[in-house]
Amino acid sequence: MSEILERFQQAIIHGDSDRSAEMADAIIADGKTTPDEIFDYLTQAMEDVGSRYQTGEYFIPEMLRSAESVEKAMGILEPYLFERRHDQTGIIVMGTVKGDIHNIGKNIIVSALRASGYEVHDLGVNISTDKFINKIREVNADMLMLSAFTTSTKSALIDIMEKLEKEGMRDQIKVVSGGASHSEEFAREVGVDGFAKDVKSTLAVCRKLMGEQS
Repeated sequence: MSEILERFQQAIIHGDSDRSAEMADAIIADGKTTPDEIFDYLTQAMEDVGSRYQTGEYFIPEMLRSAESVEKAMGILEPYLFERRHDQTGIIVMGTVKGDIHNIGKNIIVSALRASGYEVHDLGVNISTDKFINKIREVNADMLMLSAFTTSTKSALIDIMEKLEKEGMRDQIKVVSGGASHSEEFAREVGVDGFAKDVKSTLAVCRKLMGEQS
């Protein structure tokens, strides 16, 4: 296990943004770490933070500190990741659905997608159906990615899918949902084209669905 990456991961888990930035600089200086390795450690950190939240060890303030640590580190790492990005193409609109303010997982996924060559428009958290629809039209998106941490967001996801149908947009865009609550059954009930729980599964489903569109 890389000592730098392990320290990086621990800084994220403990919400130490200064330390996460320091470790991001160290990763760049080392120059040997691949994007996949970085995102693997980020994913593990995200899962740890999510687990601590679910068990009551962490609360919203701790989640926000970890999210800030990710954001600060990725601001440093993104140019390094872009130098090594793959040749994927496609326009993605992404955001956390209405009623949900979780963003640590979303932020990691956004960085991974951009590092893989996708054009990603991140709308943020607690996003209404109309904001998603309007952005899809504005940028002529190929894919909509919806982040939802808990099962209580199912109604928001269904509302978005129904609005896409009503506006005659459903056949023009692939829809992927992701988050700790997701499963094949959940995805079927909502009506999305695919679901993902981490960076690897997100990139895999994007490649599959974008390939189907091309």
